[in-house]
Amino acid sequence: MAAMVIKTLCIGCGVCSQMCHKQAITIRVKTAHVDENLCDECEECVFTCPNGAITV
Repeated sequence: MAAMVIKTLCIGCGVCSQMCHKQAITIRVKTAHVDENLCDECEECVFTCPNGAITV
């Protein structure tokens, strides 16, 4: 299962998208969005999100 964004916690800072080596995360309307087809579940975004807004 791909990473999932908890929209109520996400502030759209972009840290997760910068860390994603697959470029599976984009920031749209101040919220992160994960492309499930690109995500390889490495969990790097989970560990780097300063608000704990991403889970796998």
